Amino acid sequence: MRILIRFITKNAAGSVEHSDKILDAPAITIGRATDQVLQLRDRRARLQHARIEPKNGDILIVSATLAGVSVNGHSQRESKLKVGDVIEVGSNILRVIQAPEGADFAISFELRDDAAGEHLEQSWTTPVSGVFGWSKRRLSWTLLVAVLLLVFVLPSTALLHPSLAKLLRSSDVLPDDSLWLAGPLHTGHSSIAAECDACHVNAFQRVPDTACMACHDAGRHVAAASSPVIGEIRCAACHREHNEPAELVNRHQDLCADCHTALPEGVDLQPAGDFLDAHPDFRVSLNLPLQQDSGETAWEVRHIRLADALTANRSNLTFDHKVHVAEEGILTPDGKRVLECEECHVPEPGGAKMLPISMDEHCADCHTLSFDPDDPSRVVPHGDPAGVVQALVEYYSARLLGEDPDAVEQRVRRPGQALTREDRDRAASEARQQALVVAADLFERQACNNCHTVSRRDDSELPWQVEPVKLSNDFFPHSNFSHAAHDTEVTSCESCHDAHSSEQAEDLLIPDIESCRECHGSGVANRNNAQQIPSTCILCHSFHYDSKGVHGESMP
Repeated sequence: MRILIRFITKNAAGSVEHSDKILDAPAITIGRATDQVLQLRDRRARLQHARIEPKNGDILIVSATLAGVSVNGHSQRESKLKVGDVIEVGSNILRVIQAPEGADFAISFELRDDAAGEHLEQSWTTPVSGVFGWSKRRLSWTLLVAVLLLVFVLPSTALLHPSLAKLLRSSDVLPDDSLWLAGPLHTGHSSIAAECDACHVNAFQRVPDTACMACHDAGRHVAAASSPVIGEIRCAACHREHNEPAELVNRHQDLCADCHTALPEGVDLQPAGDFLDAHPDFRVSLNLPLQQDSGETAWEVRHIRLADALTANRSNLTFDHKVHVAEEGILTPDGKRVLECEECHVPEPGGAKMLPISMDEHCADCHTLSFDPDDPSRVVPHGDPAGVVQALVEYYSARLLGEDPDAVEQRVRRPGQALTREDRDRAASEARQQALVVAADLFERQACNNCHTVSRRDDSELPWQVEPVKLSNDFFPHSNFSHAAHDTEVTSCESCHDAHSSEQAEDLLIPDIESCRECHGSGVANRNNAQQIPSTCILCHSFHYDSKGVHGESMP
């Protein structure tokens, strides 16, 4: 575009003079910057204030400032220009004039009449020497010495004795060492805000780890059982104080990804850099049987891939989720009843994990341990096979000996006669025989074998052995998970745990990583869809986790 710019000025006699400038440019830039076509010497103008350019056959003026420019007395951020329009930027006036032959566009440029006064006012300056009678050099050195005394020397005297530090910090006039603070203190350290030496043990030296460990019991992060501490990283390398914003925990995932995407040789870990697409499949900790040379079964907690653990949860428990949560309900002593997950799975205080399942609290309403139809309130103890037999022996002994007021039959004691030793031995023998018959029914048919693995041992004084239930208490010991945080309007137990199709206790009802990715995405927000929330490493993992064991290592 060929542009004509007409500069209009007034000379000392008051007459108007003008000079024309022709340039070929795609646009006219206006502002205080030196690279602008029209450079304005007005502090009210921005460095790149506006731009005049052709668009769709029209000439537009476009301003990058919120206030815009004044076009014919109205503030505009974008406006079409025509001949006669007046543009004002501070004391600068631009008029669109008729373009002469050979030019595509023409404007005139001049200053308002009062602009000269503004420049004249700026020229009225008073030198420093006219006020103090000192030269600039003398005044500069004086100010330098004053700054050193007030900002460095006087606050440094607090290092000589704690009483001096207390005096300076309590004074509203004297400067103290708080002048040296690079930024605010985190609220977690507010209780020691006035005790700088609690962290800064040695003056003008960085905070040592021993100062942190004096209050915080946190172990070093380790990569594997055989690997050393990751370098000699100081606590303050990650937990930075006196910084804006005041946040002591570094939540950026690069803190973890820098090491976990380039693992050293010998570290038995899969690389992890981003939960969305650079995270290994889940691994769970399971209590699994370990066959020993003696033939006995020992148990150990092992950390294995979720895909390999789906049918490996050998707990010696027989349980069918599908039956218990059926939509049509189950038959109970009180009639048909539809069970909800929350009736058995109760969150612990805080909602992070679930409280253990208890027979007496969660199962006994339906699975009663009664044994005598004539006395349904009598039950045997749970969890103690020897105690079951003993309770039955005592119960039938009391009935035979007439010591039970509710007994309907007394076959040993005769009215008015004392029991002989032979009577007592006969009663004990009959009671034990009766107890073993009832116990066999409880262990093998009626009660215990419904949920437990029961084996018979004829060579033992106690003929039945109930295998102990070995449940896994914590499937993800290296992760932070809260059921309470996931108890929302859009989530339910069934959305993560497929209990309605599980028919055996070995089914591991834990969602895989793809299920979690429906809601949890990348730590970089712009990589996620509308349903995913940004999820960095520290959302689920703690850096200081060595008290929970090490990846790949068996835990007690």
